Amino acid sequence: MFCGRESYAVLEKSLRAEHAASEAARESRQRIAPNGGLASFARSEQMSEAVANGDGGKDSVTGADGPAIGEKSAEESATFLSEIVGDAAAAGRVMPTGAVLDLMDILAGRVAYNHVGGMVATVSFDHVHLRMPICHTDLVRVEGRLVHVGASSLVVRVVAYKQQKQTRAFVETASSLITMVALDKTTLRPNKNIPRLKLETEQDRAASEYVKQRRALYAEWTRLQKQEEQRGTPLTVQLVEEPRENQLGKREFLSISDTVVEVRKQCLPRHLNHNQTLFGGDILKWMEQTALYTAQRFTGNNEMMTLSMNRVSFTQPIMTSDILDMRACVVYVRKYVLEVEVQASVDRSGDRRNMRASHTGYFEILNMDSIGFKTPISVGIKLSDDNPQDLLRYQMAKTRFLFERQQQQLASTSEGRALSELERARTGLDENDDDQHRKHYLS
Repeated sequence: MFCGRESYAVLEKSLRAEHAASEAARESRQRIAPNGGLASFARSEQMSEAVANGDGGKDSVTGADGPAIGEKSAEESATFLSEIVGDAAAAGRVMPTGAVLDLMDILAGRVAYNHVGGMVATVSFDHVHLRMPICHTDLVRVEGRLVHVGASSLVVRVVAYKQQKQTRAFVETASSLITMVALDKTTLRPNKNIPRLKLETEQDRAASEYVKQRRALYAEWTRLQKQEEQRGTPLTVQLVEEPRENQLGKREFLSISDTVVEVRKQCLPRHLNHNQTLFGGDILKWMEQTALYTAQRFTGNNEMMTLSMNRVSFTQPIMTSDILDMRACVVYVRKYVLEVEVQASVDRSGDRRNMRASHTGYFEILNMDSIGFKTPISVGIKLSDDNPQDLLRYQMAKTRFLFERQQQQLASTSEGRALSELERARTGLDENDDDQHRKHYLS
């Protein structure tokens, strides 16, 4: 959940000394707060959202730890990472999207560390969608730049590119806004004694406005989800189901409970950062891997690709003694894409008696054939008026899908560009296309 990894070896030496000095204080705090170092500020999703929005109760100029340390420009902390990803034995095959999320998380941590000069933790990932698949042995470059600083929070815009071997040009593959929080090295509470962000260029000011727009969109997304949860009238199959998308061409139907896959992973020292908690990038990689397997099991097809991930907020620290429990299920199906919901919980005791909900992710996955063309999904969701829980999950997933489609169309219009083929597939705008002119997605 935090910045860094092997590439942060230069930071590790200094942080080791800092940790040794504060070990006694840490043990004392853990006796009081058994959830671990971040329990003091991340007990609930509401607190996580407050940190993510920079609502620490005070302006970024002052805080509990004293006045902010002046200003820094976005250029001072901006940086990039570049890696040849994957396995040479699988060259040319599509890589799991989770590997890209992991790299984006590492870079966001590096940028945030450059700005504050101290410990940082990942709070949330904004919506991520894939514009172009990344394959094994591709050269991937991720660029990060700070776009907003709150009381203790920092928002980093990370854009991933891959180099096309034929043209040698870098093309954008994915992007996201990643929210980090600065931590005090002794208390591990949010550190408000951080530099403000100096917006020097039009690009920086436009990026700051974009953050506000994304927050407004997320607030609307949350409102629509809560509206469905608090609906007064009972849901029925006739009201919820889209027969054309969920029934046409389907040969089999499974209830949502029939699609459940559970994965439990023991956290190990190699998964931990300097604060002895799990990397956020590892969590997202495992969640995406679980979602992809759930989709493949549902369709009976291994040739599937994750197109997008909705916003994920981390609300529980995960320690080396914990087990991460992930329960995934298919909640929505259209012609070519489906959505998998992954609920992650932290098992403190190891025997499921002390499970704490951590975060939920929604992954949209495309069905393809062996040569990279989209192909219709032949399995649908079985809905029944006797199962109101499944009806609600389906309805909420449908609301998410239609909301994201509308926002994607508006974004492409405002940017003056046409939707890419992957974006058309993700939003369902290609469902009426002639199957004789299917698009190839792996190039």
